[in-house]
Formats: sequence, C-alpha cells, structure tokens
Amino acid sequence: MLGQPNSPVPWPAGYSHPCAKCGTMTQGIPIGGLCEDCTRRIKRRAAQIARWVAIGTTLPLALYMTLTLPTTREARIVGASAVVIWYALTSLIVRRVSWEWLK
Repeated sequence: MLGQPNSPVPWPAGYSHPCAKCGTMTQGIPIGGLCEDCTRRIKRRAAQIARWVAIGTTLPLALYMTLTLPTTREARIVGASAVVIWYALTSLIVRRVSWEWLK
C-alpha cells in the first residue's frame, strides 16, 4: 500500500503563481499571494503610515497630559507611561490596518 504525499496542498512543491500586486510569476506563493518585493514594499509603507499616525496622535496626548496632570512625581510617571503605551498600541494597530488596506 502506497502512502499519501505529505503535502497540505494538492499541487507539487514547484508551483508558480503571479503576484497579486505586480503580476510577476513567483515560485512558492499561493494564489493571490504577494512576491517578496511587494511584501517588503507594503510593509515599509505601512510602517511609515503607522509611525506618522502614532506621532500625530501621541503629541496632542502628551501635551494634554503635561498641561492637566498634577506636578507630582507619581502622576508624571503614570502620564509618561500612558503616552508610551499609547504610541506603541497606535503604531501596532495602524500598521496592521494599513497592511491590510494596502495589500
């Protein structure tokens, strides 16, 4: 009795498909997938968008925290940590959304 091939896809490992963005035939990508160049380009663009949006929303938050929080050391530490967390979360969320939008 012969065993079944151990591949999760029905076609052989040497398949080629066109990139969904630029159309170049690329070996090893699924149907509707992106080539390495397009993936790198989109990731870089998504990171740029995320960085600018995160900076644009974090600066007003930092200004607001500076003007409204009391001048105690504990309040400043909490405010600074909130601003850093805001920047990180905003950057991650916008990077993911822009990646999906730019694909």
